[in-house]
Amino acid sequence: MSPRVTSDEAIAAAHAQLVATFQTGRTKTFEWRKAQLEAMRRLAVERAPEMTAAVAADLGRPKLEAVIGEVSVNIAEIDHLLKHLSTWMKRESVGTPLLQQPARSEVIREPKGVVLVISPWNFPLNLSMGGMMAAIAAGNCVLLKPSEVASHSEKVLAELLPQYLDNDAIKVVVGGVEESTALLKLRWDHIMYTGNGVVARVVARAAAEHLTPCTLELGGKSPTVILPGANIPVAVKRILAGKFMNAGQICIAPDYVLVHKDIEAAVIQEIQTTIKVWYGDDASTSTSFGRIINERHFSRVKSLVDSASGQVVVQAGTPDQTTKFMPPTVVRAPAADSPLMKEEIFGPVLPMCAVGSVDEVVQYINAGEKPLALYIFGPEAAADEIIARTSSGGACINDTLFHFANPDLPFGGIGESGMGRYHGKWGFDEFSHIRGVMYRATWVDLPQRYPPYTDANLALFQRVMVGPLLPDGVKRALTAIGGVAAAGVATLAFRSRL
Repeated sequence: MSPRVTSDEAIAAAHAQLVATFQTGRTKTFEWRKAQLEAMRRLAVERAPEMTAAVAADLGRPKLEAVIGEVSVNIAEIDHLLKHLSTWMKRESVGTPLLQQPARSEVIREPKGVVLVISPWNFPLNLSMGGMMAAIAAGNCVLLKPSEVASHSEKVLAELLPQYLDNDAIKVVVGGVEESTALLKLRWDHIMYTGNGVVARVVARAAAEHLTPCTLELGGKSPTVILPGANIPVAVKRILAGKFMNAGQICIAPDYVLVHKDIEAAVIQEIQTTIKVWYGDDASTSTSFGRIINERHFSRVKSLVDSASGQVVVQAGTPDQTTKFMPPTVVRAPAADSPLMKEEIFGPVLPMCAVGSVDEVVQYINAGEKPLALYIFGPEAAADEIIARTSSGGACINDTLFHFANPDLPFGGIGESGMGRYHGKWGFDEFSHIRGVMYRATWVDLPQRYPPYTDANLALFQRVMVGPLLPDGVKRALTAIGGVAAAGVATLAFRSRL
């Protein structure tokens, strides 16, 4: 086991400082939240070269992918939060039933308190700062535990965040499993974890000890469906772009393809042509293709291909454990019970299976766990049918990944792919306690609510609460009177024009 980086005492002291800071109330103000979000934006703009260099060192990420996927997307999210934050913080008026009148009712969104954010290695900056900015926008204190697997990015976060943010309210703890274990023993007001289902269960069990709510952003096998009527050249490019970005190490990457048998051959041909144009015969020489995070994950991904027993229709290069290069690989008709079709791939390997109908697509998807994403290429009517008959965290029609970047859409999983949601207003609400408040007047105080209780009082409450408030005969009479009155008004109005 690796040596401790942060002691239990230091972790406890950081937690205690955050609790004390939150109790002062300063993080609840609009001014504090705005200042921290603006500081995070400055950090992203001013220190982008250092951030993208760290991601390149960890994952061999091409510059375009690093800038767009780790920096620009966060700047856009911060701008969205700053634009709408003051509106979201306002009290929301809601209706009040007749029985509670005279009164008014409001919904108040308050910060939960002290939030723990445990972020992953695959998008080490994006998914660290993304969870943080949502929690900060909601007015919480935050402790970030970045992944130690992406060590260069972990170091950048630990060094840069304290230079820009309120150190009494926002802290970073580095280290590995022991540090995470120590953090999970403490009481938090909310925990956000992004990663795999095994660790998510550890987080959830620890949170349950304190009845702490969790946001769990996980993954799974996200299906991609190609139907007759799809624009095959566009579909193939968008699927491969979503699959091979970050060498496939994306929780919402297309995990496998279900392609209609009538267009399978055309799709395979287009895939072969596209990969050849993008990467040549050997993607290891391309500056547009990344690397696997470490040798352990490289061996895992390679073993999925080796045990699949399908037809490798394209593989742009030779796997190299030393450089952690796993080439773009497409496998046709792998064994249904192979690990490739059972486990989340999290690498640049795309299995393809032929299907004969929408019914077969639905049956296949529903036989597995609910995925984080669902992609469908083809007519929208057919896509809507598949969406209606399946379940997933999110979905995107005729593209991949793009729904993640829309701040007005919730991002989150269901079942094995996670719980909770964030981005934009959804993240603001996720990290807020949504509190209902009623203000009652005192100038009316009906005696019927107080003892001694009577049958007459019971009958009155039943009429007010469940109806009918007025007997049918009275309603008909009032309707008739209203009709006569309306007719009289109309006659007078007509005569006034003569």
